[in-house]
Amino acid sequence: MNAMGGRTRWLAAAAGAVGVVSLLLLLFRVPPPTTLQPPEPAAGLAVADVRDSNAALREATRIHDLAPLFLPTELNAKLKDVPRPEPGRGVFDVEPTRLSFPESGLRLGAALPAVVALNGTPMGTATPLDALLADGADSSLAGFGREKREVVPLPPRGGFLEVVAAGNGERVLAEVLPVEAAPATQKLWQPPQFLALVDPAGLVGPLRLTEGSRVEEVDRHFQDYLMHTYRLGERLGPGFYRITIGP
Repeated sequence: MNAMGGRTRWLAAAAGAVGVVSLLLLLFRVPPPTTLQPPEPAAGLAVADVRDSNAALREATRIHDLAPLFLPTELNAKLKDVPRPEPGRGVFDVEPTRLSFPESGLRLGAALPAVVALNGTPMGTATPLDALLADGADSSLAGFGREKREVVPLPPRGGFLEVVAAGNGERVLAEVLPVEAAPATQKLWQPPQFLALVDPAGLVGPLRLTEGSRVEEVDRHFQDYLMHTYRLGERLGPGFYRITIGP
């Protein structure tokens, strides 16, 4: 009796649990799926693309288009298709030669008046020989390189001295030096330049070489000659001077 009573209690408990679960399932339900329907336009209305009629808006849309221009589009720049040359023809034979004037029979002198002549011959019938024999053509070339002229040599001198005031650039002395002033050398030299400071008593110190003659013995020779032989300090007033000696 105990075994039968225990089994009956378990069956009743199981039946009660099933009933409770069934009641709970009745309380919850899944909503049916819904689909969104586009709104139907009102009767008599139609949506139109204003870009088809508005040229300004259409151009603005093309300008702000984000499509990359390296893709083939109608806005890409494209070179003109060059026809491939046929066998036996070069690249420059594709375009035919177009001459503005015919190769022969160019008569530029036909429209000139009759008074225009070359060596007495009308321009239309003139030849290159008429250009060589025209009046005045031989006067500019007569004796070219053949005329005998006497060239007077320059008198001998030892150099040319030029003294310029350093303050205002005024030339205060320009004199030809005697033959004895020439340096005893056969080397080529360029004009040296010196800077001198003169006070009421004469030169203040030796001449300062500012640009050499590229020959050291020439620089020393003129420095000594101007100071001791020519006595430059006694010929100038107080001031700064730039001295140049040329051949």
